[in-house]
Amino acid sequence: MNPKFDAYIAKAAPFAQPILIHLREIVHQGCPGVEEAIKWGFPNFEYKGILCSMAAFKQHCSFGFWKGSIMSDPK
Repeated sequence: MNPKFDAYIAKAAPFAQPILIHLREIVHQGCPGVEEAIKWGFPNFEYKGILCSMAAFKQHCSFGFWKGSIMSDPK
């Protein structure tokens, strides 16, 4: 876990904090080998390059996948 992620979440609006914490947990659960990095001022998750990112704004949060093609569900 990257302490810069903790600082980013702590600075986010109160409504966004539990959302960002939950997203972070889900990403780590789904991809145990993921690494955290702050790029362009917001949290990114890296696995074979940037996998996904999240951000908090005044009135909303965002989450997006960069490499959906490497994601698969064997079910």
